[in-house]
Amino acid sequence: MIEHYLMHETYLAFDLGAESGRGIIAEFDGTTIKLNQGQRFSTAGNVGIPDTDGIHRWDLPRIIDTMSTILRSAEADVKGGLAGTAVDTWGVDYGLLNQQGELLENPVWYRDHSHKDAMQAVLEIVCKEDLWKLTGTQLLPFNTLFQLAARQAHSPELLIQASKMLFMPDLLSSMLLGDPLNATEMTIASTSQMLDPISRTWNTKLLSKLGLPTQMLQPLVCPGLEAGRTLSGTPVFFVAGHDTASAIAAVPADSATNWAYLSSGTWSLLGVERSAPVLTEEAFNLGFSNEIGVEGTTRLLKNIMGLWLVQECRRSLLKTDREYSYVELTTLAKEAPSNGSLIDAADQRFLSPCDMPTEIRNSCIESGQTAPSTVGELIRCTLDSLAIAYRRTLQDMEHLLDMQFDVLHIVGGGVNNEFLNQITADACGIPVVAGPSEATAAGNILCQLVASGALCSWADVRTVSRQSFVPKTYVPQAGAEDQWMKRDSEFRSRVIYPWR
Repeated sequence: MIEHYLMHETYLAFDLGAESGRGIIAEFDGTTIKLNQGQRFSTAGNVGIPDTDGIHRWDLPRIIDTMSTILRSAEADVKGGLAGTAVDTWGVDYGLLNQQGELLENPVWYRDHSHKDAMQAVLEIVCKEDLWKLTGTQLLPFNTLFQLAARQAHSPELLIQASKMLFMPDLLSSMLLGDPLNATEMTIASTSQMLDPISRTWNTKLLSKLGLPTQMLQPLVCPGLEAGRTLSGTPVFFVAGHDTASAIAAVPADSATNWAYLSSGTWSLLGVERSAPVLTEEAFNLGFSNEIGVEGTTRLLKNIMGLWLVQECRRSLLKTDREYSYVELTTLAKEAPSNGSLIDAADQRFLSPCDMPTEIRNSCIESGQTAPSTVGELIRCTLDSLAIAYRRTLQDMEHLLDMQFDVLHIVGGGVNNEFLNQITADACGIPVVAGPSEATAAGNILCQLVASGALCSWADVRTVSRQSFVPKTYVPQAGAEDQWMKRDSEFRSRVIYPWR
């Protein structure tokens, strides 16, 4: 039971995704949180345009300037002042600072090709099976470990000069505070492939074996602590700095159910909360990852390309056809045939292709299918493929953990795609509970409530979430799962999955 307080406190959450960010004001009345429409800004900035050295980077000065303006405005406008603020972002990216606290370079974009060969170089020193045992992290070419290996190969002087390495939430928090933090929040660090999954400490032996320096690593701290205060006196908190960790903290799940989660946005991250990491060979072969959640939990999950597939198709169509809204694209997909071609939505070939529609069509042709010819067929292919990927991942988790799921909770921006939610329920054969769409910002705020003492324990967090948001339930349509099972079986016979 939550201890109810008569209060009215206002918090500011900075929630930065890989495409856009927002500063969201939230009000807490002791029982519920209310999120107010925030100011949206681009985080991608100039990542589509390489720097003078040919590397795609985040436009950090512009992002910091925008966030500082939002913070100053909120501090001035909120009567009685802000009760706190905090930052969550995408995973893996980082900044390097010298002894004076100055940024050595703008952070490199995780989809940049400068580190695409680094993973293979690392695997020549530590085989992929051993790397999994040492980190428990899914091997993805953009993981921080491989990014650092790429910097070591191409710009070793940067790592020598680096006094601190801060992941994006901690780096941005430092900029708001005016001084670099002397700590790294644990959930964001767990995306790096640089932690020991059992001790939850930096795996310095691994880094030393790879010839990577460790002097810039900071002590790890759990979410739910104060990091410092702004010049105006606003507390800045360590929350679940990884946006997915914040989103999962806000899942309005009932502890009496066996539930899985799907954080649906640019990326789809489908998984389950566990009390400890799952480090079996089968988990490795199935392509799962162990990341840290709030209250010491482990988020066993798989990374799936997500709505990035649709976003990139839309961007390409803008060049070759015209501008389509996401609603328009989904409508065209619904009108397209329901038995069209499929792709493997977890295949890394879709990570950063030159042209997404071409890559999708080529994948279909290579697997002996008919390539989508219309815009509706193209988008239908991506959405159906996501539903199939969700179905397969749920089945893999059930097999791996010897359990059966009752419900799939979808949170994040993908909640707004009702068509995808319904076909996901049909494909998976279990109810889908969709909401909140602003789960990451909500999780950020809920973590701030724990850090500030407004909530007494992490157990209260999901209670407040359930009281604050009304999700929508999608029930599988009669006979639909059998049709999806047939499509999945036919597609499996065509494609050899890399984690099989």
